[in-house]
Amino acid sequence: MKVPHIAHHGLVRLGRDVYLRKPQAAQAIKTATGNLTLNGSVTSSSSSFLSTLPPHPSAVAQPSIVLIFGWMGAKLPHVLKYSNTYSEIYPESTQVIVRSEPSYFWSSKKARITSIEPVVETLEALGCLPPAQSSSASKVLRRADVQPLFSNPAPSILVHTFSNGGAWQLATLSELLSSRTYPHTTKLSPGALILDSCPGDGGVEGTINAFSGLIHNPILRHLVTFIIRLLYFYGYLRRKILPSRSGTVFDRMKTRVNTPQLLPWFTKDTPRLYFYSTKDDIIPIHEVETHVEKARERGLNVRVERFEDSKHVAHARADPERYWSAVRKLWEDAVRGGADVSSKSE
Repeated sequence: MKVPHIAHHGLVRLGRDVYLRKPQAAQAIKTATGNLTLNGSVTSSSSSFLSTLPPHPSAVAQPSIVLIFGWMGAKLPHVLKYSNTYSEIYPESTQVIVRSEPSYFWSSKKARITSIEPVVETLEALGCLPPAQSSSASKVLRRADVQPLFSNPAPSILVHTFSNGGAWQLATLSELLSSRTYPHTTKLSPGALILDSCPGDGGVEGTINAFSGLIHNPILRHLVTFIIRLLYFYGYLRRKILPSRSGTVFDRMKTRVNTPQLLPWFTKDTPRLYFYSTKDDIIPIHEVETHVEKARERGLNVRVERFEDSKHVAHARADPERYWSAVRKLWEDAVRGGADVSSKSE
């Protein structure tokens, strides 16, 4: 019998860019690589961001699921630095990791939905969502022996999204789940959302910067730059000719992310945390801050961490203790009922 594709670092590959990391696998990897000492304290490691951080308070329940949407073009080892850190601070959490390939941006809507469907199947298999009538666990999930974490759907999920690549995948997941009917539940479990270096529209130059960093061939880089400029010009003309199609794909993505019930277990009280920087050359600071203000206008529970010197999706590297302390505080507030609304740290 074939077994699921096991990637390095103990990941089970569930789809083209979707991975599952079970708690016991993560712990075994950490012990083997020396990232955890025998007494459970966190030690310095090149595979994660932490040097020293107090142990997670035992009185605060850990998230059952950490759902990570990586930034566009991020290699798996880069995303795993965040995954490894989550394994250190939340060792009991199951992780679902989603990579974002550049091709996602010019794929059809059907192709984008297809790429996200393994995430839905995984959430159903883990018991976070009731399975759709027509769905059944995929062969990969069955072979990976993915068992429900809940007897009744009551997910405790921390969602961590990076850049527009991750935000767009999150928006696609939101659209896919909103198109399905799930039984109403009065039992609300903790949930939280982290938006790192997103969402926003960096315009032509920001988009070119985002793609250029992924392409080393100068000829191909010039070709992609030309295509991006052409697409922006086409979008401009289309909006002029068809006013009903006002707004860009980025505008629609930003609107979706600001939906109170972005995911079935979200409410307007679900705490949301933005990480951003004045030195981000891909997503301008005013784009993120405008999104924050619109979220507050909608009554959403928002707090921010504004950095002054860090680059795009590099805030955790610039100040890991501040970054991960804010993550912990966010989850503690989620567990305690979404306290500390609209706080700000600069």
